[in-house]
Amino acid sequence: MVPYVAVLIAWALLVPNVQGQTIQPSIPAVLPANWTSVGCFSDISTSRTLAAISLVQDPMTIETCINFCNASDYIFAGVEFGPKQSYTVLSHILLNVYRFHLQECYCDSTIQIPSQPEPLTDCDMACSGNANETCGGPVRLNVFQSNQPPPVIVQSVTEGQGLWTYQGCFTDTTAARTLGTGVNIPGGTTAESCTAACQAAGGFLNAGLENGHECWCDNAIHAPTQRVGDADCRMVCSATHAEYCGNANRLAIYQFSPSGVAPGPQTCSATTLGNFTLQAQFKNPPTTGPSTVPLKVVAVEMVQNVIWTILSACTACCTEWPALSLSNSIVMPHSVVVATEQMTSTLTSDGESPNFVASVPAFPGSQTYCTVTDNAAPVGSPPLLAFNGKADAFSLCTNTSANARVDVVFSPVTGHPHYTLDSCQPINIQVIT
Repeated sequence: MVPYVAVLIAWALLVPNVQGQTIQPSIPAVLPANWTSVGCFSDISTSRTLAAISLVQDPMTIETCINFCNASDYIFAGVEFGPKQSYTVLSHILLNVYRFHLQECYCDSTIQIPSQPEPLTDCDMACSGNANETCGGPVRLNVFQSNQPPPVIVQSVTEGQGLWTYQGCFTDTTAARTLGTGVNIPGGTTAESCTAACQAAGGFLNAGLENGHECWCDNAIHAPTQRVGDADCRMVCSATHAEYCGNANRLAIYQFSPSGVAPGPQTCSATTLGNFTLQAQFKNPPTTGPSTVPLKVVAVEMVQNVIWTILSACTACCTEWPALSLSNSIVMPHSVVVATEQMTSTLTSDGESPNFVASVPAFPGSQTYCTVTDNAAPVGSPPLLAFNGKADAFSLCTNTSANARVDVVFSPVTGHPHYTLDSCQPINIQVIT
């Protein structure tokens, strides 16, 4: 009997190589109604770019995948060749065979992190069902989008005279639940049904959506959770694809206000303050070692007339900005080298470090900081630094691209190129005067 691999190789040699012909696979000019191409994206098997449902079959075409996703009410469809391979002569021959066989289709209503756009030339594999079309490439997806409205994180839910308000996205584990009481909702979990179920189950003040279909309730948000970026809570609800319902190990948490008045940001105790320093207070203190560590402003980039700095707990780093002040909600580090330098705080996005810039001409600064009272601490404890009214969203994360420097991050996110979320520890930032 001729070995199966030998048969494949012989057959492969007879299969025309699409890339070698004059016909180059491409995206069709006409796609199914209301769908457009949005580009080529990275994809990995451990963290899918489109993660809701999938289809693996032969033949595969762009139209097949779009119709499959559209029928399940998802707004993104992606076609992919399959796993990354090493291109030896033999694997290239086998690849030529495989490319005309099983290919993959993925659907979702969100392009999930950590996927990134890639060059269109990376998505150059011919579809098994139509050699004129491209079906992604190794660990690459051709992604298409419908014109249907995207899902949303519901921001508030009215309950009688009361109001449930979205508080943010929080980590969760089975070993230490952030909200301790799970409830079953036969009709399906949504922001509306989960908040109603938590109210009915005992008048709980917090409700949380998780993993697309879970509902959790409690009167407190328990350690060791940390607040993360909203992008981490973008799994569509199984019951309706118009809403997001947290994600795996991520809770979208809502808080109930019986008065019907949404809880606003914590009230600022000061927007202007003289010289002070900052220290990180661990929300989950280590069993050994200090419960606080000093923070410092460290330079991360210098170009002509511009210096960028961030807030860090780096013990080996030098700083020329040992003290800071707060002026009209702008944080201003003070240089001991250039006394006339004006360095000011800038806007910070989810997943990034609080940063400051000194430039010529001077940047006026972003009015986003203040101090707030630490209501959970004994009277007389240091106030906390808040960004956009949030004092509970800071973490210390190990920067994998800067010699393991430990930096402050606001609302850390999954899949960041400079740190892993598992390395992050939630903190309060205490203002020491």
